[in-house]
Amino acid sequence: GMSAVLTFPLAKSELFGDLEPVEQDDGPEPIVPIAYSDHFVDVMNYFRAILKKSEYSARALALTEEVIKINPANYTGWLFRRECLKELKEDLQKELEFVDEISEVSSKNYQLWHHRRVIVTHIGKVGSELEATTKALLKDPKNYHVWAHRQWVLRTFGVYENELKFVDALLKKDIRNNSAWNQRYFVVKNTSGFTKPVLQREIAYTYEAIRKAPNNLSPWNYLRGLISQKDFDMIDAITKGAADVFRSDRKCAECLSFLVDIALKFPSISRLKTASKMCHDLQTDLCKIRHKYWEYQNGKVKEMLKKLEDEAKQTK
Repeated sequence: GMSAVLTFPLAKSELFGDLEPVEQDDGPEPIVPIAYSDHFVDVMNYFRAILKKSEYSARALALTEEVIKINPANYTGWLFRRECLKELKEDLQKELEFVDEISEVSSKNYQLWHHRRVIVTHIGKVGSELEATTKALLKDPKNYHVWAHRQWVLRTFGVYENELKFVDALLKKDIRNNSAWNQRYFVVKNTSGFTKPVLQREIAYTYEAIRKAPNNLSPWNYLRGLISQKDFDMIDAITKGAADVFRSDRKCAECLSFLVDIALKFPSISRLKTASKMCHDLQTDLCKIRHKYWEYQNGKVKEMLKKLEDEAKQTK
């Protein structure tokens, strides 16, 4: 459609000459009147005037762009913009370029990614959504809104084929990137699933990462995700990997903590005996800050150990 060019202040602009600006109503006596800039007040006064008459026009659309630029978190700005786009049958591909421009300055913003999702849904094609999120994640690898959008894109359009490579690249850059570990889990779960060969591959991959940074919680948590799969039966591979880490670093608190979890999840007398010693080390030396917790865990380990030992006596 026709695009409108705004000149500021709008109060002096011919384009809005017919409109009566609508001031913000802060009630009779605002406790702390907020000191908005003149530009902000000018733009918002005319935006309220446009909203009041529900006007979907080229100037209204141009105005929403300015409203969003001065406050990208303004829900009404985005919503009214979508209504304008629909009424004016605007080119939605061009709209994504506008969103790109805003995300350069404000990618931490929920409204922006929600808007993007609505637009992409209308277009009905994946387009360059993965590229857009990649760009945002390279700047801010832990941005929750971007990850959520990327997962939506993957699920909606089924474009998983290069995702493990992408995650791998992020982890090579920063092995501690918890969001990338979460994404890895998401991808495996939604593609191959955790079959036996996949579990073998993932266990090997994770221990390789752990060797680079043994006290980094994220990959240990990833292993916790693997062992909680239904009918998990690769206890030896998991325990062997952790034992190797333990041999090379006996003070690795994350490793001990994981071995204790394994003993509680897959109890055997020998595993529980070792786990009890480990709880003691964690409590008195390696993780003193959480000594109460380790005392409690040790109690659970000992209780389970006693139960198994009693059962063993009875079967003799």
